Amino acid sequence: MDLLLRRAEKTYGRFERGQLPNPPEDLLVAVGRLLHLTPDEYTTMWLHARGHRPTRPMTPEVGMTVPATWQAACDGQRHMMYVTDMAWRVVAYNRPFADLFRNGQVPENTARWMLLADEAKTTLMDWETTWAPSVAGQLRNAFVEHPDNPDLAQLDGEVRADPIAGPIYAHGADASIAPDGVDRHLRHPLWGVGLAKMVAANLFAAPGARVIIVVFEPQEQDD
Repeated sequence: MDLLLRRAEKTYGRFERGQLPNPPEDLLVAVGRLLHLTPDEYTTMWLHARGHRPTRPMTPEVGMTVPATWQAACDGQRHMMYVTDMAWRVVAYNRPFADLFRNGQVPENTARWMLLADEAKTTLMDWETTWAPSVAGQLRNAFVEHPDNPDLAQLDGEVRADPIAGPIYAHGADASIAPDGVDRHLRHPLWGVGLAKMVAANLFAAPGARVIIVVFEPQEQDD
């Protein structure tokens, strides 16, 4: 094992017996890759070895592969629901979520749509002051956490180059990590103006991937 891990003799034996205090992060990553650990096993190893969840993904692909059963979960949800991978690419969604978009065409990437699409600026009410700063903060934090992800790197570059979203992104006033528990005004093409109550969670099987449920409450408009 030491040879495969390119470590000094008896390193893995000490690690396996719990005799290696505060093992380096790169060793934990190497062990996870060599043993082909599952996400649960990898997280458990970190918890026992360093007392916290992984700060480094086992492979660049972690968070980019979401279990297919999430589509069935979306289909069974009456509220708008969608699932994205680590880079905000939509991998599952239901019909109510598709109804939010023009012609029912769900965007490939929700961050790109929310920050760069003209349609988003009218659908997401108070876009410049509420939606955009929050999404920009979430994207910045995701890229800081996963700087080697090429999809996030491309998104970072696209948003920075945009004349409208770029300054909001660069300003960095919103420290948002996820939209869980927040309420935002939304102009739904079928249901009208209302309040979007956001529910968000991470996926254990795909760290960094997210499931979002949007509970929509129509509101009366002032004449």
